[in-house]
Amino acid sequence: MVTGKLRRWRDRGAAAVEFALVIPVLVLLIFGSIEFGLAVQARTMVGNAAREGVRVASLTANGDTTSETQVKTAVTNALAGIAGGPPVVSVTCKTPAGGACVVGAKNNGNNVATVTVTMNYTGVTGMFPMLTNTTIVASSYMRIEG
Repeated sequence: MVTGKLRRWRDRGAAAVEFALVIPVLVLLIFGSIEFGLAVQARTMVGNAAREGVRVASLTANGDTTSETQVKTAVTNALAGIAGGPPVVSVTCKTPAGGACVVGAKNNGNNVATVTVTMNYTGVTGMFPMLTNTTIVASSYMRIEG
């Protein structure tokens, strides 16, 4: 017959073994959630930076002209808190007929500015290769006010 004292002696350390088996899965879930959340945040911020850049590119108020440098500065400022390299910003301007135009120049209100932002997201933890060194691309367009 097994007494209560013997049963407690055999179960000694079982909680530590169970904890040792569960803790790697728990750590993986926690860091996976953090990394995935930061990757989604980076994707959202790149999209918002493209919208901010095209907003700057589309404004021409009272003779002020915006340059591509101002657009790139606005995009870079919008992406200040993301882990990754500097963004690559492409600014283009098209007329309704498909011709080129100048960003920030006065026009008849039909020209369209397009800003494309490409950024290499490096991740934070490095535990998940599919989220590390991912290229995020976002594009936005807006009619140039004129």
